[in-house]
Amino acid sequence: MKRAADATSNFTDAEIALLLHRAAATIRNYRVQVRYYEDVANDLDQGDIAFELNAMASAVELFPREKVSAMLLEVIGVINDCRTFIEAKRKV
Repeated sequence: MKRAADATSNFTDAEIALLLHRAAATIRNYRVQVRYYEDVANDLDQGDIAFELNAMASAVELFPREKVSAMLLEVIGVINDCRTFIEAKRKV
């Protein structure tokens, strides 16, 4: 993800859209594992990162590559937080 964030200018819009959709799906999957909240599949809240990733993917041509890079870097933090929580949960 970090390499992708650093090289967004090398990707086509379609490739970036796919990456953003996959990032959103990964976050939703992790949230299900940690039971982040009951209905994670819908992502109806506009403040939710999974919602924002899907929205960005739907109109990727409108966003500067720097904004896409920043969003992907934010995804890394969210995924790391979920992984940490899952590991802590397994130890209990």
